Amino acid sequence: MTGPDHTPDIHDCGGDVAAYALGALDRAEAEGFREHLETCIVCRDELAAFQRVVDIIPMAAAQHPAPRPLRRRVLDAVEREPRPQLSGERRARRRPLLAGLSVSRPAFALGAAMAVVVLAVGGIVLGSSGTAKTRVYAAQVTGPGSAEVRVTGGQAELIVHHFSPPPAGQIYEVWLGRPNRPPAPTSALFSVTAKGDGDVDVPGNLRGVNQVVVTPEPAGGTRVPTHPAVIRAQLS
Repeated sequence: MTGPDHTPDIHDCGGDVAAYALGALDRAEAEGFREHLETCIVCRDELAAFQRVVDIIPMAAAQHPAPRPLRRRVLDAVEREPRPQLSGERRARRRPLLAGLSVSRPAFALGAAMAVVVLAVGGIVLGSSGTAKTRVYAAQVTGPGSAEVRVTGGQAELIVHHFSPPPAGQIYEVWLGRPNRPPAPTSALFSVTAKGDGDVDVPGNLRGVNQVVVTPEPAGGTRVPTHPAVIRAQLS
């Protein structure tokens, strides 16, 4: 800023650069900051420099898929999280807290970059249990659609696309097949969306399993298959 009589912009030049680059501003704040960028070359230069850091950091971290049960819990928690809109008064109260900090803009940007590094490392730790190689097995499908079984670290997931829904009053049941033994039932029961898509975790021990089979069964499932298989994935 140029002098003691200068009235600072609501964005306080540089105070929102890091948050904007990281996508941390709400919609109204982001739109306001974009308008500020049109007239402030300082913030434009800082944003360009900081954006390069943000773009590079994710590429420096090893990518590991998180276990599907963990992904589902996280997404469910995000979906349930309330998203109250900040009032103008609350946003105004938050600004002076940042403005009162005696931190230079480069230091603020560096601190935010370090936060991204911490998040990236946290993602690696979070996904470390999913570092096993994923094997994908295409399945034979009766009728329209497609299906595949993904096996990662001894855990399997069945994914179907454009598949017909089960007959009225029935449900799809997943079975595990082993050589010279009848199919073993699982607790995995599922249907499909209006588009015919669906996915389900395949429970149970996969040791010795050479097939994942799906049959339409009465609602609630059965202990013995009562219908021919509509999906059959050969694992070995």
